[in-house]
Amino acid sequence: MIFHPTRRGVLTGGAALTAMLAAPAIVRAQSWPSRPITIICGFSAGGTTDALARLLAGSLSERLGQPVLVENRTGAAGAIGMTAVANAAPDGNTLLFSAVGQLTVVPHVSTNLTIDPRAAFEHISLLAEGDFLLNASAGSGFESFEDLVSAATDNPGAVLYGTSGAGGNLHLFTEAAFQAAGINLRGIHYAGGSALMPDLLNNQVQVSLNSYPISAPYIEEGQLKPLLVVGRERNASYPDVPLGADLGYDTLSSCVDWFGLHAPAGTPREIVDELAAGVKEASQEQALKDRIEQGSLRNVASTPEEFAERINSDYELFGEIASAAGMSAS
Repeated sequence: MIFHPTRRGVLTGGAALTAMLAAPAIVRAQSWPSRPITIICGFSAGGTTDALARLLAGSLSERLGQPVLVENRTGAAGAIGMTAVANAAPDGNTLLFSAVGQLTVVPHVSTNLTIDPRAAFEHISLLAEGDFLLNASAGSGFESFEDLVSAATDNPGAVLYGTSGAGGNLHLFTEAAFQAAGINLRGIHYAGGSALMPDLLNNQVQVSLNSYPISAPYIEEGQLKPLLVVGRERNASYPDVPLGADLGYDTLSSCVDWFGLHAPAGTPREIVDELAAGVKEASQEQALKDRIEQGSLRNVASTPEEFAERINSDYELFGEIASAAGMSAS
């Protein structure tokens, strides 16, 4: 006898098949975490990215009931650690704690990256973000950003800027400021901030983009003059220093140092949501709030959708800036 399935039977069978196919992911999500979780940080211990990752790990460990360990896999401006996580199993046990340059600058300036960070991860949540100061050496005589623009316009090639390394986010954000102002300065790229700072203070290079914690003691001593905030908000300690947007340079509002958490693409949504809730909870804990404030950062815990949108927007903008600055690897 030939069996003729009814419409109800087809629907019931289809639903059962769908449930069977989805079952492994559901089981994984429900049993997770069953072992220690590793957060990979692509930068050295002791820096801001590492410090935030470790505070977040402690909070997530309490929430999830499993050890959450931080492993530093350094090199290639964070690309080595980032690639390792992208190639890990999407089971919620290997995560990436990132800084902005890894996902949105490195892809445009490196010829060795084998992944597209936009698609290689489930972007869980932002945690913090912060702005930068474009500082001038006291010996330069610049008292304002307009002074810098005038000097660069009147004496092409005479004004130098320094960075802590070629191809990073500080390099790109500095070029963004100069592109917005319509000036072209020659860059000197050092092997780290400790090599840059003596030459900046001695006016061997006239300007440099620096974080607030790095800038503050030299500004207080009169050795550096802050000219411009590159980022989103004025700083209460320097209320007279204009934002890029105040001068009509709206693109500089996107040139922000941010930090966030990611999982390999394909990680079950239930795990992503639990981790996002954990980041939000951690962001309200006093130890993490204190560290964020200490770094002149802002608390910006987000949804996965908000984080993915931010990454895609920054990726496109920073690619345009890199191309215009001659930084692009393509």
